[in-house]
Amino acid sequence: MRIILYEIGKLFNWKVIGLLFLLSFLFYQLFLSFHFEYFPNGRPAGDHFKITKQMIAKYGPEMNKKEYENFKKTYEKEVNKADKYVASQEEFANAGITTYEGFKKFDRPSNPELDNLKAEIIFKKEIDIFWELQARESIMERYEHFEERTLTNRYIDNEEWKKEYLNSESRHSILPDYVIANFSNLISMVGILIVLSVIIVVSRIHIIEYQNNAITLQYTTMEGRNLFKKKLVAAMVTATMITTVYLGIFFQLYAQNETSEFFASSLFSFEFNGHYWLDITFFQYIIASVVGVYLLSFVTAAISTYLSRVVWSYISLIGSQIPIAVVLILLIKEYLITRMFGMQYPVYLTIGTYIGLLLIGGAVLSFRWKKERIIDIV
Repeated sequence: MRIILYEIGKLFNWKVIGLLFLLSFLFYQLFLSFHFEYFPNGRPAGDHFKITKQMIAKYGPEMNKKEYENFKKTYEKEVNKADKYVASQEEFANAGITTYEGFKKFDRPSNPELDNLKAEIIFKKEIDIFWELQARESIMERYEHFEERTLTNRYIDNEEWKKEYLNSESRHSILPDYVIANFSNLISMVGILIVLSVIIVVSRIHIIEYQNNAITLQYTTMEGRNLFKKKLVAAMVTATMITTVYLGIFFQLYAQNETSEFFASSLFSFEFNGHYWLDITFFQYIIASVVGVYLLSFVTAAISTYLSRVVWSYISLIGSQIPIAVVLILLIKEYLITRMFGMQYPVYLTIGTYIGLLLIGGAVLSFRWKKERIIDIV
């Protein structure tokens, strides 16, 4: 244990910690801050977000057909309020526009005065009722056309599966697609940051001895020959520490997006433009994403430990890590974290890729350990 702690301490010198702080700051400013500061992004997304949270408070995580009828009655009441507001505007009344429906359909460039008034009501005064009605109409449109969108989904060829999907109770789940998209974008960028951080820190675990010309000394004793295993443990502990710290900070920041009301909602939601293979809740999806990030962190640590042992210089180490980092980043952005279990790819491809990466990491370490036991220092 003493040796493992010593190896971990060597990896975290002040230069490396400073580099991680700089990388994290740049990553936050370039790729993360927008998804925290502007969620939900503008109107009517903000109104949609507020209404769906009210729906969950009233109906629970799912809205059945009876509850949907109640939702439509609420919509009609809101339309009546909008009718009264439109009728109270003299300019519209003079033009024969006295209802919300007429207000919504009005689009006459030939009457700039009314155009300006409509723009003032929507964009300058930002009268809530009109934005909220847009959000409610979007919810109703998606609820009523969910079956049509599913049947025409180009990613699903199995008609039997489509029917099973449509018969699922979870299809009435209340979960806006931008909530999943926001989390997916954030966790994928955090995953990339973690992979890069693990590469930066763990890649030094053996090469430090190369730079100090001490690598051959460890093979003169039995304890030295077992050092590879202890360094591997130190690398995995380091990767776990890095991942846990980053995820801990991330979820502290993510809490400000206030999406906990949707944790019990299923991914089989009528709100989605796309579809997912698994009927799991948003919270389970978050857990699956976290597990995926940890697995990628361990794979990165395993490969970095191996390369650190077989490469003799920092330049060569950086050169060998670049293609690995690029491949992992592309996989994360394509389907390992972003759109995890989405129907753009077969579900076994996601699971198979994780298994394949773990096998590769285990194989290179196993190969190197066998060589460590018989290596000749002469």
